[in-house]
Amino acid sequence: MKPKLGRLSILSTVAGIKAMLTTEFLARDQFSDYGSWLKAQDSETIHHYFGCGISHESIDSLIQKFSSKPKNNHFLIAKVGGHWAGTIHIATHGKEVEFGVIVGSKYRKQGIANSMMDEAITWARNRYYQDLFMHCISWNRPIKHLCQKHGLVPRNMMGDSEANLQLKPPTPASFLKEQLFVQRNWFAIFQAPTFISLSGK
Repeated sequence: MKPKLGRLSILSTVAGIKAMLTTEFLARDQFSDYGSWLKAQDSETIHHYFGCGISHESIDSLIQKFSSKPKNNHFLIAKVGGHWAGTIHIATHGKEVEFGVIVGSKYRKQGIANSMMDEAITWARNRYYQDLFMHCISWNRPIKHLCQKHGLVPRNMMGDSEANLQLKPPTPASFLKEQLFVQRNWFAIFQAPTFISLSGK
């Protein structure tokens, strides 16, 4: 059965306006854009991600660290109407990957984190990574729920937890799925101002 591109499309509503979700991976010379976006997030978002407050200087240091090892650091960016809505930092080591997920406060509860996870897991599988890890802060229930939804098994560690998933090997279907994500993004570039869902909904 031929997959429908519309099934990979997500409509996000911000300020009463519907816009299509698109994604892209940052190039090395764009890593600083990730740092700028982090600095623009509210203190609660930063606290939920890092487990504590963090200064702009510390964020700059992180970006420099990531930029020094671009082959081990990848950034999947979700955009709504051309604006950054969420990110996944994908850190790789050997056959392992670790995800760090953030969604901007006004874009939450719209399926954006779920969509990014689906794409990032597909990306990791297709590059033959075998184990996925995510660190879950004890009070960050949305991230814990996201992990459980995608099959990551939590292991408690001093109140916090580390969630793990053994990734399946790639298949022709997983490679096709990744290409459908690419097609969705190209479709969004050429779409008419008023979005028409390909699924007919």
